[in-house]
Amino acid sequence: MSGTDKNILIIEDEFSIAMDMEMRLQKMGYNVAGIATNYKDALAVLLEESIDIALLDINLNSDKSGIDIGKIIKEKFNIPIVFITAYTDAKTFNDALEANPMGYITKPFKDADLNNNIQLAFNKFVKTLDENPELKIDNKYFFIKDKGVLKQVNIDDILWVEAMDNYTIVHTSAGKHIVNAFLKDVLIKLGRDFIRIHRSHAVALKKITSIEDNVVYIGKTFLIISQSYKANLLERLEVI
Repeated sequence: MSGTDKNILIIEDEFSIAMDMEMRLQKMGYNVAGIATNYKDALAVLLEESIDIALLDINLNSDKSGIDIGKIIKEKFNIPIVFITAYTDAKTFNDALEANPMGYITKPFKDADLNNNIQLAFNKFVKTLDENPELKIDNKYFFIKDKGVLKQVNIDDILWVEAMDNYTIVHTSAGKHIVNAFLKDVLIKLGRDFIRIHRSHAVALKKITSIEDNVVYIGKTFLIISQSYKANLLERLEVI
């Protein structure tokens, strides 16, 4: 595989191994958005960057193991995780299963092993999103499950979407709706007409009326652009 827009977080406390993994991933076409050696560093990256998958070493020299961090990432950020470890014993593997990883790689590993596990993780993760009963997309319509009833919202009416804990608020020209799903899951469903400009919100590209410094305007509403997302936003705009 070559060429991808997926952002990867590496959590590994051995610098040489982390650097080697970063170089391998870059050659495959992935973007390494951050490298962390512990939970605190990993959390900082997760809050600031848009991470698509996390690669975690199970045995970290910190107060939280890779398994501990994996459980938190799965619960709080709902992104796929792949464990990497030098241990092949049954106990380590069974403990790792509690974090519901999408992949498990043992060291030393080949580039093909790494790439195959990442691709399998993405495919498995997308299938779990398709099973989300709270959110359905049908052509240009957005269906939101509210009290057992699927309510239809026209995607063209959506202005921007906002993360709120485990929920996503969908702002439309007629009002707002609350979806019982993470922002990342909603954006995967909505597709490329929407772009994340901050860890807490994303906008419909066609609804942007102007951009000034680090602020996006949608009519009279303004939203802050995080510095880490600004370059991607400008690349997506048709600027003459």
